[in-house]
Amino acid sequence: MTNDTTIPSSTSTSTPTFVLRNHAPPARAETIEALFAYAKVNWKLEVPSWPQEQANQPSGKLPVLVESNTSGTKFVLSETLAIESYLAKKFNLTVSDSPEMVARQVELRTQINDVYELALMHKIGSTEERKVVMEKFVGAARAIVRYHEKVLQANGSNGHYFGDRVTYMDIVVFAFFCILNSQIAADMPRALDFFSEHSAPLLNKVYTTTAKEPALAEFVTSFRN
Repeated sequence: MTNDTTIPSSTSTSTPTFVLRNHAPPARAETIEALFAYAKVNWKLEVPSWPQEQANQPSGKLPVLVESNTSGTKFVLSETLAIESYLAKKFNLTVSDSPEMVARQVELRTQINDVYELALMHKIGSTEERKVVMEKFVGAARAIVRYHEKVLQANGSNGHYFGDRVTYMDIVVFAFFCILNSQIAADMPRALDFFSEHSAPLLNKVYTTTAKEPALAEFVTSFRN
């Protein structure tokens, strides 16, 4: 049994269409949803009964992407970062095919994910565990901000990670800041200090620049409610 929640994303009837299987409220899929929003594609959130349907998932966990084509074929993919990478390529949001640039994109995405995972660990941890996680979060946040600010400065401090257009990494940081300013801030108020406009001006510029994209307006609103 599954509980299907349809998410309006576009009036387009073009194919392919996507189903995102995930828990409710969704976790570890915020960037995936932001990619859907930006690309204006048809997609649906499917919430499997858990743990009854755990064995039916490719790796026994969520999220899972199911892409259907007009030919009747389906492409099923698990693992959050793999799904993101696939969608970014499909939606023409990745950097050039230069091995160095592709590797840089993976590096930067992994670093943001490290901080995100620490925030999740802090939320569910015991009092003692939260102290340890917070120390790790502080160290990781400082290192990431320092490095990402340099990368953004090298690109001209223009509100983008690569070139002068929105790419996958811009969407990643946009989604992370949406989570940071809502869910993470509620559990770890101190986290905001490390990613403030004063501490991370260029990261904030990526967020504000990307948030101006009309296709992402509803996504931003959903995190404010």
